[in-house]
Amino acid sequence: MSTPMPPADARFFFDFVDPLSWLVERALAELEAAGGPRVQRVGLELRPPPAELTRPSDPLWAERWEAARTAAPDVRFEPPPVVPWTRKAHELHAFAERHQGGASVRGGIFQAYFERGRDIGRVDALVEIAAASGLDRTEARAALDVDAYLEAVLGAERGAAELGIARLPALLVDGRLVQGFHNLRDLSTLLDGPPGGGR
Repeated sequence: MSTPMPPADARFFFDFVDPLSWLVERALAELEAAGGPRVQRVGLELRPPPAELTRPSDPLWAERWEAARTAAPDVRFEPPPVVPWTRKAHELHAFAERHQGGASVRGGIFQAYFERGRDIGRVDALVEIAAASGLDRTEARAALDVDAYLEAVLGAERGAAELGIARLPALLVDGRLVQGFHNLRDLSTLLDGPPGGGR
């Protein structure tokens, strides 16, 4: 019995304040820990500045929260009362990816927001996450203070728009674009299965 070839190109598009993105990230991390293919993460902002800050009760978010809680009733969700901008969080993630700490920082940001109710729009909170993940606190703060990775974040967003990504979470696997939430079994099939039509 032959072993399926891993995808040559697999990218996961997410936002740190999206509960459905958090569920897919958890599933992908589980697959990777079990020896599954490595999936590149690409951070996108669902509500970039200067859009007004909003609350989880906003219709945009309420629908996502309901879908996430229905899909994963055992997952803990305790976000803060305001949905922050995530540009700085994505900048920190880009910094961490360059310093071999992407997975740890990514998990730390998601957990800080969804499990501890931290405001991940604040630079000081992000610097604490970086330090807890083993990155240099001073370097992380300097990178955020001078917007060192802003163009990387904006460039990723332009690239996603060119690919036709209209909603999050989204997976692009060898040219097949899958948008919306998919569980662990669906993701495993998508990443290991043969090429086919998108859904």
